[in-house]
Amino acid sequence: MENNKTWKIPKAVVALAFLTPCMYLIWAGLTSHLGADPVEKVLHTAGDWTFNFLLLAIAARTLSNLPYLKWISGYHKAAGLSAFFYATLHFLTYAAADQDFSISDIIEDATKHTRIIFGALAYLLIASAVLMMVPVILRRIGFTCIKGLHKAVVYPAATSAAIHYVWLVKKDVRTPLIYAAVFAALAVYRAITKFTEKKRPV
Repeated sequence: MENNKTWKIPKAVVALAFLTPCMYLIWAGLTSHLGADPVEKVLHTAGDWTFNFLLLAIAARTLSNLPYLKWISGYHKAAGLSAFFYATLHFLTYAAADQDFSISDIIEDATKHTRIIFGALAYLLIASAVLMMVPVILRRIGFTCIKGLHKAVVYPAATSAAIHYVWLVKKDVRTPLIYAAVFAALAVYRAITKFTEKKRPV
């Protein structure tokens, strides 16, 4: 209990930290620091931070059973909401700047590039995980059921996002592979801990 109190960060500070990438993009846009291709800069930055916060949300739940890391479980929700926020920014930048909100153009692009399908799937899964946090839905379904549904949604979301990222980069896949490796490590660790918990005598 003392450890949790020691490491507790004010919500305002967490919110400010999680919004920093967005504030940077706003500043860069207003001061012409987005580079030669502003759309690509916003698209990739939002995509990167979607993955960052998605992995942070998974890590917050997965590693919270370790000594001195129980405090991070309190930031699972904030990280998940941030992942949804940056995923929405990523999607809107693509849909508006690249496709002019043309559904037919988006569908045509998806038929040509499978990565778009995996990106859309990742976004829908992240959105569904956030939707489950709505108090009305949480009360109706129940926390235990929601917890199980979250696990069934978040891991496929991260997997789809990783595939989307790897196929987007194509040539230098080191960064997306690092993301995928971190996600895989968290998934394996969670599987091991769940297995060992079942083996423990009651």
